[in-house]
This record gives sequence, C-alpha cells and structure tokens, in this order.
Amino acid sequence: MRAPILKEKILRELAVKGETSVKELLAKFKVNRPYLYRILRSLESNGAIILETGKIKVVDKKALLYTWGEEKRKIFQVIKGATYRVRPKKVRDFVVFSGTSALWVLGRVLEPSFGTAYIKKDDFDRLKQIGIKREGYPIRFYSYDEDVFNYTIGIRGYRIATIEQIIADSIGEGMYTRIIEELLEEIE
Repeated sequence: MRAPILKEKILRELAVKGETSVKELLAKFKVNRPYLYRILRSLESNGAIILETGKIKVVDKKALLYTWGEEKRKIFQVIKGATYRVRPKKVRDFVVFSGTSALWVLGRVLEPSFGTAYIKKDDFDRLKQIGIKREGYPIRFYSYDEDVFNYTIGIRGYRIATIEQIIADSIGEGMYTRIIEELLEEIE
C-alpha cells in the first residue's frame, strides 16, 4: 500500500503548489527517480502537468484533482478507516476534516455523514472515548496520512484540509455532484 500513499503525497504537493521541480519532489519524498517519472509522465499524458527540464507545472488542476480522487478511491477501498458516530465539535481540536465532513464545515452540504477526517495515531484513544457514546454523525477517521496535518486551514474553529484535498477526498468517497464542479470552478 506504500506506493499509492506515496503517489497521493506527490499529487497533493503538485495540487497545492502548482509548480515545483523534480529535484524538490525527489528530496522531499525520498522516492526513486523512475517511479516519480512514471507518475509525472502519466499526469503529463492526461494533460494535467507540463514537465520540462526538471520543472513541473500544473496546467489543468481539474484533471490533476480527478486523478488524485481516483487514487483516493483505491486507497479508501483498501484502508477502510474507523467509523465513529461523533459530534464534529467534540473532535475538532485534534482532527482534520476533509471530504463530505469538510463540505459540511464550508456550508456546502447539510450534514457531515460518512465524511473523511484525519487523525494522528496518538489521538485515537481520545476519539474512542468520544465515539463510545455513539452520538452524532458517522464519520470515517483515517490515520494513515498524518502529512495532511501540514496542509490545513481553519474555518469557524474547525481545521479542514486544503480545498484540493477536500475535492480529492470527496471524489474518493464517491461524490460526483454539482458541489464538486462548483468547487473546481472556484479554484481555477
């Protein structure tokens, strides 16, 4: 499962930065050059990026985010996450909301049910104590990617992932609606 997670981190970096270099990605993710170039060539062939003399530029963010979303779908099929019924306010101090749960924070959907939230492994005991009451909405918590904590924004007291991560996670959750198209239009 390491390769899809590594690929996801590379896709996140490209989506958030927009421009970077092969050298930076190699150093940051400690990935071998042939693997990185396979990912980059694939993104280039679907028109998401331009790769030129070691420089990478995102030219079609929508294509990049749909590719990332499909990778998320694969990851979510293998890593199921732990689902707890919680009130988002009770966990907002130690999780990052994404997918449908972040769309709820943004006021785009009515409830955060079965949304995605990221949690650090050390905080799972806190989550279990809160989730034992089974009050609130079912949310899937994932601890496989603590890097997501480095890419967050705060809104109304909640920590949410970047809009790019929210879109990719929503697609990974299986959400293809006008809301996603609207968010894609807003970030372009």
